Amino acid sequence: MAFGSPIPDKTVLRSVTQALTTKSAGSGAKITAVVSSGTVTLSGMLVQETQRRMILSAMGVISGVKRVIDTMSVAPPKKREF
Repeated sequence: MAFGSPIPDKTVLRSVTQALTTKSAGSGAKITAVVSSGTVTLSGMLVQETQRRMILSAMGVISGVKRVIDTMSVAPPKKREF
């Protein structure tokens, strides 16, 4: 790959998927990513709002990511039964 060439979406997706696995491991979050021309679209369900910041921050340091579209939702808290 020549210097300055865009990073293929497939390569970006691999990095994004790895970051998602690392950031959401054991958290219960179920996030999927789609990459098109360097734009990453994240969708799925978060357990807590704080997960959003960690995930979006991780996307910002991945080579080839030009833009992130966040369509993730936070699951409503489960009701406790006594």
